[in-house]
Amino acid sequence: MTAEDDPDPAAEHDVLVKLRLSNRTMGTAAERADIEALAQTLEDAVAAAGVGEFDGDEYGGGDCTLFFAGPDADRLFAVLQPLLHRHPLGRGATVVMQYGGGEPVTRQI
Repeated sequence: MTAEDDPDPAAEHDVLVKLRLSNRTMGTAAERADIEALAQTLEDAVAAAGVGEFDGDEYGGGDCTLFFAGPDADRLFAVLQPLLHRHPLGRGATVVMQYGGGEPVTRQI
C-alpha cells in the first residue's frame, strides 16, 4: 500500500450538534420523536448537498448529541445551520466543529 492509498484519518471533520432536553436523563418521548424527525431532516439535507453523512446520536445527561462527519466541517455547518435555526430544539443547540483531529470550535445556535 502506498501513501496515496492510505486515507488520512485526520482529514475527516466532525460536527456535533448538542440539543438540550427538558430533563436530565433521556428527555420525553415527544422530544425523542421530535429529535428523530429533526435528525432525519438534517441527514437528508447533508446527503442531498453531498457534504457528509449523519453518523448517529447519543442521549444522556440531559442532552442529545447528533454526529455528522465529512471532509469539510464548515460546509457541513452551512447546511445544518439554517435548518437548526428553524427548529425549536435546534435554536438552543450548541455545535462543536472538529477539523480533522484539530482543536474543536464551539458555536451557539
